[in-house]
Amino acid sequence: MISAGFTSAVRATLTPALLATMLGVFSPSGSADTLFGLYAGASLWQPEADGTVGQSDNSFDFSSEFGGGDSDSTSIYVALEHFVPLLPNVMLRTTPVNWSGRSESATGTLGGLITLSGQVDAKLDFDMQDATLYYELLDNWVTADLGVTLRLLDGFVSARETTTGTADELELSHTIPMLYGHLRVDLPFSGLAAGIRGNGIGFEDSELLDLEAYVHLEVDLIPTLDFGIQGGIRRLSLSIDDIDDWNSDATLDGAYVGVTAHF
Repeated sequence: MISAGFTSAVRATLTPALLATMLGVFSPSGSADTLFGLYAGASLWQPEADGTVGQSDNSFDFSSEFGGGDSDSTSIYVALEHFVPLLPNVMLRTTPVNWSGRSESATGTLGGLITLSGQVDAKLDFDMQDATLYYELLDNWVTADLGVTLRLLDGFVSARETTTGTADELELSHTIPMLYGHLRVDLPFSGLAAGIRGNGIGFEDSELLDLEAYVHLEVDLIPTLDFGIQGGIRRLSLSIDDIDDWNSDATLDGAYVGVTAHF
């Protein structure tokens, strides 16, 4: 369960954003130019891990101790936009993240009870499941969306000595409310666009940020389908202080490429 302090901080953070969202709904710029739209997309992201995970006084440092690791993440989303002005649009998204690396001389602890050293294999494995409600504040050559996301963050970080088999693991499972925003600028008559989107929240001594910057090329294949190719940079920052014994000051960032479709 999330602590009372966390809940109070989230409420204080979200309240002004929700008011701003509702003001946008009732403003003239909040109207959409379409009655109904279905959006979908998939992208391949290969992030590199940087920073520390574990007890703050003896954490594993992924960047200096493990060097470059293997990673992969295939993110998929679907969004429904409609003409009803008081009801938010809906987007569902899933992003599994898998990263693994090996160090020949690491020393550290995850939970504080077991210290591992020597040749160590480390692994990050977690899923981010997002349900986002948002409003379109602008919808022309500039698109601006604002809303809230409920994110289920579920997974673990583990480490294991290869010579002895001694292992340690930390699990993290939380549902976290976050602010959502998206800004996109289209270059007229070119099919090109650039944008930035993200989710974020800060509470107590912790902060979670998930940001993307991208360039998009849209191609009209058939009258009822807009197809797009997208590429950019995604950065996930996990600054977590003592949540379920999880402590981290880590980032996962790297390039991604994907495809989109608009029906």
